[in-house]
Amino acid sequence: MKFEYKSAEEISKMSAEEQNKYLADKTAHEANVRKDEIEKAVKPVKEDVAAIKTSQEESAKDVTAIKEELKSIGEQVKSNTSGMWDNVAEVVEKHITENHEAIKTAFKTRGTFELSDEVMKAVGIVTTANGTLPVALPANYAAERMGVPNVRLRRPNLLDYVNTYNTNQKSLPYIEAVPGEGDFAVVAEGGVKPQLDIDWVTRWAEPQKFAGWIKVTEEAIEDIPRLRDLIVNYLREKHDLFKESQVYAAINTAATAFVTTGGVAGTVTMPTIMDVVNALQLQIINTPNYTDEPDFFGDVVLMNVVDFYKYFGAAKDAFGRPLFENGYQGGRTFNYNGFTFVATTRVTAGNIILMDSTKVDVTTYSPYRVEIGWVNDDFIKNQFVILGESRGHIVIKNHDKRAFVKGSIATILTAITAPEAP
Repeated sequence: MKFEYKSAEEISKMSAEEQNKYLADKTAHEANVRKDEIEKAVKPVKEDVAAIKTSQEESAKDVTAIKEELKSIGEQVKSNTSGMWDNVAEVVEKHITENHEAIKTAFKTRGTFELSDEVMKAVGIVTTANGTLPVALPANYAAERMGVPNVRLRRPNLLDYVNTYNTNQKSLPYIEAVPGEGDFAVVAEGGVKPQLDIDWVTRWAEPQKFAGWIKVTEEAIEDIPRLRDLIVNYLREKHDLFKESQVYAAINTAATAFVTTGGVAGTVTMPTIMDVVNALQLQIINTPNYTDEPDFFGDVVLMNVVDFYKYFGAAKDAFGRPLFENGYQGGRTFNYNGFTFVATTRVTAGNIILMDSTKVDVTTYSPYRVEIGWVNDDFIKNQFVILGESRGHIVIKNHDKRAFVKGSIATILTAITAPEAP
């Protein structure tokens, strides 16, 4: 039934029941009108969506067919070429997906479609070989960024076993007294008593200078982090090692050679390194500078690190059991039977020194210092010298030299070994 709109006058003449019915019919009519208008407006959009969906389905079929063909071609290419073509299919697939509308149009119109340079050129695999370096890096490229580490040097240990002290005396004098002529005697009544006298000798030691320097450019100091500190540390450590070497040289020079005497020759059955040390000790005791001189006793044994292993670490009895306790550690220092054994490369392998460590004085007269300066025309060349030095004495008194004995381990072992019973 067709709805007709009423005027206000016509509505006012209606009963309440008729007015309510009119309003309900009006609302229903207007709702139907709006529905028809919406459907009419949406109809073209629905038709376009359906067309797009159909087009997409057709394009998807075309793309799927091309992908399958490319996959087959890619597998053939992969089997005949190196890894540089492994991703051809992926590149082409990406290109088709991004340009499917243009490809679809080309298919429908029987036209042509140009492949991009990306598809025409296979993309290589990124490997570590992709990274390259310039023809020549700066000579100190790494050092300029990381700095240079300290030179690793061993720590001196010989100075721990001698007397060390400071002094303000340039010439270090000492006096050695010895008995002169004459001695006591039993004298009869009225007899002449014997006369005695004393002699003494004044000696002295002059300081030695331990010095070294390094020349460096200002550019090197500026460009390489911590280089100045490295040089200063290196000079100090080399100074300490050199001073230790001079102390050893003084000990080696002062030491007397072992002499086989009747008291020790051929007296020991199956001798060990301790028998060698005791033979050296016996020589110290039996060689006084003069009659009634007090006994000296060696307390420090210097050996090469190889001999440490040979005569301590590897020494075994007839049953293969270690001769020495587990306190021995190769290449280190340890105490045994009242002696301190010091391993040092300064002693030639095969040799041994026994000494009384209280008889070596090492002084510091001028403490170690670092100075910086120029040599000749260094200033105009941006060069300068870093110098480290100290002065001091190394003193082994003349009478104390008997407290130092050295020798060949093998020779001493042979000398003290008892001959086999017939």
